[in-house]
Amino acid sequence: MDEDLKNKILFEIGPYVSDISFFKKLLEKCDSLDDFKRKLNELLEKENDITKKTDIQIVIDKLNTIKL
Repeated sequence: MDEDLKNKILFEIGPYVSDISFFKKLLEKCDSLDDFKRKLNELLEKENDITKKTDIQIVIDKLNTIKL
């Protein structure tokens, strides 16, 4: 994933999540937007922490509504 797309995702979605560092680290580990979405869905299934689970759901919802 190129830096422009990562920055756009951070700019558009970052203000809505409580743990921006978690979000940023996850985004940096992904090779593509599809990879990012796949990892988010996997984490949503596995995560037990309600705050992280809520952040993950917010990111998924926002990715589906913004133009990338």
